[in-house]
Amino acid sequence: MQACQNESKILILEIEVEELVCGDGQRIFEGRVLDLSGIKSVTANIQTRKAQIRYRDHQVSAKQIEEHLKEFGFTIDGVEGNQVTRGRLPSCCFQKNVETIEET
Repeated sequence: MQACQNESKILILEIEVEELVCGDGQRIFEGRVLDLSGIKSVTANIQTRKAQIRYRDHQVSAKQIEEHLKEFGFTIDGVEGNQVTRGRLPSCCFQKNVETIEET
């Protein structure tokens, strides 16, 4: 049997999300990603501020995913999202997760 050429592939998008610093931000982020058709799974890590999104290439593109998230105010790979909706994110999403390393 041959596979159908129109069969959708599962691709992985890895992005950095500045506001991914708290549990609230993580839940909101994951919910917004899952709003889109074609999303298979999303894993967001608040320690690294990175997310991995698995999606079907025939249903949604990486660009569409990134634009969708920016519309909800998220900063994706250093590009700030919509300023109006950004202001609606919880204030904890804007805390800097700073770790200081003392060198001796």
